Amino acid sequence: MEVDLHTHSIYSDDTMSPKELADFAVSRGIKTLAITDHDSIEGSKELVNLHIPNLKVYSGVELSAKISKGEMHILGYNFDLYNQELNRCLKELKDISIETIQLYIDQLKNDFGIILPEEEIDKLLSKKGKIGRPGLALIMIKYGYIKTVSEAFDEYLNDSKVRNIKKSITASECIHMITEAGGIASLAHPWSLEMTNDELYNEVRRLKRLGLGGIEVIHSNSTTEQREYYRYLAKEFNLLETGGTDFHGLEVKPDIELGSGINNNVNIDENTLSLTKRIKSRYK
Repeated sequence: MEVDLHTHSIYSDDTMSPKELADFAVSRGIKTLAITDHDSIEGSKELVNLHIPNLKVYSGVELSAKISKGEMHILGYNFDLYNQELNRCLKELKDISIETIQLYIDQLKNDFGIILPEEEIDKLLSKKGKIGRPGLALIMIKYGYIKTVSEAFDEYLNDSKVRNIKKSITASECIHMITEAGGIASLAHPWSLEMTNDELYNEVRRLKRLGLGGIEVIHSNSTTEQREYYRYLAKEFNLLETGGTDFHGLEVKPDIELGSGINNNVNIDENTLSLTKRIKSRYK
């Protein structure tokens, strides 16, 4: 009963539709799936309405939270996809993502002399769901400016000028949005916070007080030692254990395989994660 609770679709950073992703999951023996698109639940809405036999699905989302260093993402699971407040907040985040991408487009032109075709930009900005930097990277690949998505980030799209301007919401707001919609909020890939173990301990304690309900113990980029410490934190703060590959498709993150991670370093079944053991999916 293989599980992958951290995946992405065309509504954020992947090139697969929810139907293609679900079919691919079934072909790889995955029995439980969640689409956790960045700041968007459009992929989740499609997934739960597919009704694919022998595939259990959870609603999912991955929200970006404001933090002084590193990156903080809050995963949400098993919430009401049609909660009005959640959908309103995600609409605001979509508008912010459009403004941010326009800043990156201006930077590519002004700082690097890279001018992308207007029809490609219009298509990207009219996309349903989250509009992110990987979308720009794929256009740059198409027109020969770069060869890989990682090259785009390394050379052009990690500039602090835009990242410092970019608006974001707090961890408290992320957790509140998810829990008010009846879901479980989980801290994604804790290593991305760039904290020591002691710092992470104190941060998880703070997040728990804000309503955090889980922590991602298994991820394609986490080490064995990190996973052991995350399990300790889950037990220490009575958090549900979540996990997944963070699959982004073969173009965006080609080294990560759905269900198995990097070189088979992810192997999750329903008995591995306390979330799938203790929380019944509201979507059959």
